[in-house]
Amino acid sequence: MSKLLLIVDTLHVVLRNWWKILLFTLLVGGLSAYYIVAFPRTYKSEVIMLPEVSSENSLAGGLGSMASSLGLSLGKNGNNDAIYPEFYPKVIGTPDFLCKLLQEEVVPKKGNRPVTLFYYLTKMQDEPWWSEDLDAFKKKYFDTRTEEEKREVLTENIDPHKLTRKQFQLLKDLGGCISSYVDKRTNMVTISVEMQDAEVAAQIATKASEMLQLYIIDYRTSKARVDVEYIQKIADKALEDYKEAQRVYSEFADANQDLVLVSVQQEEERLENEMQMAFTNYSNASTQLQAARAKVQERTPAFTILQPAGVAVKPNGPKRVVFTLMMTFLAFLFSTLWVLIRHAYKKAKRERDAAQRQPAEEGEAVEPAAEGVPPSEPDETEADDAAPTPEEPKRKSWRERLRFSKKKDDGDQ
Repeated sequence: MSKLLLIVDTLHVVLRNWWKILLFTLLVGGLSAYYIVAFPRTYKSEVIMLPEVSSENSLAGGLGSMASSLGLSLGKNGNNDAIYPEFYPKVIGTPDFLCKLLQEEVVPKKGNRPVTLFYYLTKMQDEPWWSEDLDAFKKKYFDTRTEEEKREVLTENIDPHKLTRKQFQLLKDLGGCISSYVDKRTNMVTISVEMQDAEVAAQIATKASEMLQLYIIDYRTSKARVDVEYIQKIADKALEDYKEAQRVYSEFADANQDLVLVSVQQEEERLENEMQMAFTNYSNASTQLQAARAKVQERTPAFTILQPAGVAVKPNGPKRVVFTLMMTFLAFLFSTLWVLIRHAYKKAKRERDAAQRQPAEEGEAVEPAAEGVPPSEPDETEADDAAPTPEEPKRKSWRERLRFSKKKDDGDQ
């Protein structure tokens, strides 16, 4: 019964202050909607690709497959590479990668002309209406830049190894727009790009995936390409030696064509042997060169694009309706709690004041008895009428107690 009375009393307090709760909720909801509408919409585009992960050790490859089926990863999985799919997100977030991406050209929907990504991010971005005033306020009261940093002009020539504050912030903003995720079980790489322009988001997602593929191919084939360059030099030198030996032999044979001297025949045979040795060296170098080129092709990874980048139709954020409803609900919750806490505080204060006034009233009600006259004792009937029995409070129904509580609250107000 006491819990039911508490619930009814709580509902009574809430309904009695409904206009306060409704006013505060509507005010917060309207301000939240006005705030979130000022932020520009963003669109998201994704590219899903599956890189080839070579395994030179069959046992290690089998163990890696078993671990992948259990949701685990054995790292390189028998591969000699230092960069495997789990490291691809780190590659995309490096300053070198982001600086190269800033030089790529995109075609925004607004301008309909090719511009660099650097120009798009610095000149063609929409911002909330208060951003300029807020930046001016920060520069006036909280600016910690040096005079050199204040005179700095942001240009496209960015050194990734020596960044200024503005360049670092630009790369940080670009890195926040690009995210990547690798599924450890399947090694699928997902590259997501979120921009204010849906077409730019799709173009950057495509270019980021292509740059990542070129980066991985360049890394995987770097050693093999160095071998190709070295063997190419050996083959070129062997070809020059063979041509030189062939020229010397032909000139000697033409000059001594009619001579039958033994010394001439021996010299001709020696020159012919040198020419044959030079040809053998050139042939071996050519064979090694073809093998090295085949090694480059073998080391070149293959990337399968499972989902190409598409132009988003619906915006990805900000979630205006969700944000407004969430803030409205929180406003209703906080306003209700504030009303209940305020009511409980006032009720506790009234009870405390009543407890302090009660002894004083009882002292005034008791009159002093005359000298020599003992206080009269009340009759049993009067005592029974004056003193309520312990069962008397229980006879009142909960409706009467609630009605009495409401009258008391209305009298206090």
